Amino acid sequence: MIVKTRDLILEEALKLFSEKGIKETTIRDIAKAVGITEGAIYRHFESKDQIVYELFEKYSHQLYDKVERAIKRAKTEEEAFKKAVYAFLEFAFKKPDAFRYLNIFHYLRGKEVRKFKRIPFSLLKELVLKLHGEGVIKVEPEYALALVTGTLERVFLYKSMGIIKGRQETVKEKTANLLWKSLTECSQS
Repeated sequence: MIVKTRDLILEEALKLFSEKGIKETTIRDIAKAVGITEGAIYRHFESKDQIVYELFEKYSHQLYDKVERAIKRAKTEEEAFKKAVYAFLEFAFKKPDAFRYLNIFHYLRGKEVRKFKRIPFSLLKELVLKLHGEGVIKVEPEYALALVTGTLERVFLYKSMGIIKGRQETVKEKTANLLWKSLTECSQS
């Protein structure tokens, strides 16, 4: 299989951005990783920002599609919620560089996220608002979203670091069950 230079640039940039950060990674770093000149990168991309945005859009859309399919296949609210959690973690475990990168982009360029369509967070937000409106989720929606997204990020991180042990399937199931119980069975004070 022949990998196009443009795809290789994106692949290497993703690795570097997820390891070093967006600001810390230079065009020179990307060119060196690909084994081309800096000028060759500019034949494929206008700027580093174009690479940054293209990567975010690509992986954000992939995760969005995965979560959307999972929610649509569900027969109950609980199943929809748990399948969404599974989909997020499955994506994270299969594409760790992409998941780390999406989080880095959110942290560093949060306001710019609004420019993009099909953001995975928006699916979680819609689901949480729906379940809260139906009285299923007992926690205020803003806190529920913070709990869900923060937990997904940390479970991925702790699994990657070896702090959380066990098979990925078990981790996904346990996380989904814990989040569901914490959001639907707790009482607010």
